[in-house]
Amino acid sequence: MASSRRCPVCPPFLLIVMVLLGFPPLTPLAAAPALPRGCFSKIFAFGDSYTDTGNTDSMTGPSAFQSVSNLPYGETFFHRPTNRYSDGRLVVDFLAQALGHPLLPPYLHSKQLDRQNGANFAYAGSTALDYDFYVKNNVTFDLTNTSLQTQLHWFSSFLESSGGRAVDVGSALFWVGEIGANDYAYSYFSSVPYTTIRTLAIKNTADFLQ
Repeated sequence: MASSRRCPVCPPFLLIVMVLLGFPPLTPLAAAPALPRGCFSKIFAFGDSYTDTGNTDSMTGPSAFQSVSNLPYGETFFHRPTNRYSDGRLVVDFLAQALGHPLLPPYLHSKQLDRQNGANFAYAGSTALDYDFYVKNNVTFDLTNTSLQTQLHWFSSFLESSGGRAVDVGSALFWVGEIGANDYAYSYFSSVPYTTIRTLAIKNTADFLQ
């Protein structure tokens, strides 16, 4: 049974801030002892390709990522492609293992999600701004229609599809990975000012967190 002890590590928000701000590296999580499982009951992850553990593949992801379902992706740890945008594990994988959880299953490609441990909603190519914004501004080059808002919708569907069983989110860790880089990339050759992208991306991300 999971321990009821309080987690002796940083609050979830601080963990994310340390990653984003680039604090000096700590002891590698792969070599560190596992933290008490009682810290968090489950993990829910959101973001783009830096966090995506398999929601996209070579057929569904952006055209720039058409090799993700082939080696050398995945070769150093899984020894096969797992549709992660890495040759091994992602930061969210190390986090899950350090907290004593199994690796997070991708929401879109799991036949049977393990609701006891959470799910990963991150999708490669995702944007902070909604897809409609780019369509209205004629920015459609190699653009996925998935945004943070899309992932929030998936999360809501996940909760609603629990078959009447309550999903405990009060003790869950919500990991919001890198987001926003794709907004700049997609609009690079457009007439949309960077100040507009920055302002709206910050607002949409803040709204998502709320």
